[in-house]
Amino acid sequence: MKSFKSRLVLSVTLLTAAVSAFVAVWAYQTASDALAGDMDRLLRDRAYALSKSVTPMNLRLQPWMESLLETDKLGLLVQVLDAEGKVVSRSANLIADMPFSAAARAAAETNLTGFTESIPGIDGEIRLATVPVTNFRNGENQILAYTQAALPESARGKRLRGLAWGLAGAGLAAVVAAWLVSRILARTWLRSVDAAVDSARRIGAGETLRERLFVPKDEDEVARLAGAFNELLDRLESAHANQQRFLADASHELRTPLTVLRGEIEVALRRERPAEEYREVLESSREEIERLARLTENLLSLARSDAGEAVAAPEPVDLAEVCRKVVDSLANRATSKRIGLSVEETGPVIVSGDSLALERIVLNLVENAIRYSPAGETVTLRTQTTDKEAVLTVSDTGPGIAPEHLPHLFERFYRVDKARAREHGGAGLGLAIVEALVHAHGGRVSVASEVGQGTVFTLSLPLAAAS
Repeated sequence: MKSFKSRLVLSVTLLTAAVSAFVAVWAYQTASDALAGDMDRLLRDRAYALSKSVTPMNLRLQPWMESLLETDKLGLLVQVLDAEGKVVSRSANLIADMPFSAAARAAAETNLTGFTESIPGIDGEIRLATVPVTNFRNGENQILAYTQAALPESARGKRLRGLAWGLAGAGLAAVVAAWLVSRILARTWLRSVDAAVDSARRIGAGETLRERLFVPKDEDEVARLAGAFNELLDRLESAHANQQRFLADASHELRTPLTVLRGEIEVALRRERPAEEYREVLESSREEIERLARLTENLLSLARSDAGEAVAAPEPVDLAEVCRKVVDSLANRATSKRIGLSVEETGPVIVSGDSLALERIVLNLVENAIRYSPAGETVTLRTQTTDKEAVLTVSDTGPGIAPEHLPHLFERFYRVDKARAREHGGAGLGLAIVEALVHAHGGRVSVASEVGQGTVFTLSLPLAAAS
């Protein structure tokens, strides 16, 4: 596959060759027609001038007339014929009589006009003009004689061949010049591309994504390409940083329960202990294993979301029914913490999505509200519809969240109070999963909170299309 530079040079060269060939053919044809017209006019003019020197008393060609007609200089062949078409006299350079065609006689007798034709000659074809010489007698014009002037066609052919060679040379020079200029310009134009390629290779071979391609100011196309590539590098750098941070946070979250498990087991195995103490170790280990299981499940959910597999085949789902199901499943946990759960609905709220994913969204929000609400508070779920959206709000009357934390709530592994989050078993992934699943359904999620007044999470999802 040829490089772009080679294709560009080849294209410009071929285009120049095609245009040069077209111009050469057009110029050659135009010149040929012009030379043919000039030759015919010259022959008619010379034959007409000769006719003026012919009189009824003298039909012969005068020597001074040959000089006037420039027969030697132009290679002009002239002769005079009588009314019967017989040659009376001819120029000195004319070896044999030129024929008098029936077409020339007919044109003269019919219209008293001249006639130009091509006829075979001794050394090749010649161009011949015939002009009648008239005499007004008995009330009408009578033909007294005929004058003829001729030139070899080879004279025009010689000039045309010279022109053809000149056009061919000019065309070849234009093609060579186009090839050289296009190579120079291509090298100049693509210098920025070569620089971008070198930068891309350095970025690919290096260990950092911070380097960016140079964006030229005077080359719009290359600037747009380099700008788009730099935007891609920005996204890659951001994704790489997020991945590194995610791996570090995940490793930290996994290491903590594993460290606790290993420590408790090692302590238990140092000496013989009563069965009750072993039971306490196993119960504590079960809590850590449950925390590991939840963390693993959350990490899997985020991985599926990042891969675009968070939502299975969408189907009509009643969001109000999902809220009721989540409240029923968390009723015991809420009761154990003396927290009330309520669902306020105005009827079915049908959205298009994955029922399990939607249930997980609501479950995470309600669990989060239960986890951080003090005893005696209430968590309320409200569903309603607008013109095009289904709206779900999950509100609590807990302690609220400080304003500086609100912009970061949906970041992975972000916790407002790390000590309390560890105490409640949270890893800072619940709200990140909520946001990922909501976006996968084409919706949006927001949060509003005031310290001491509670927190409200609002979900907006597209309504299912009416069947």
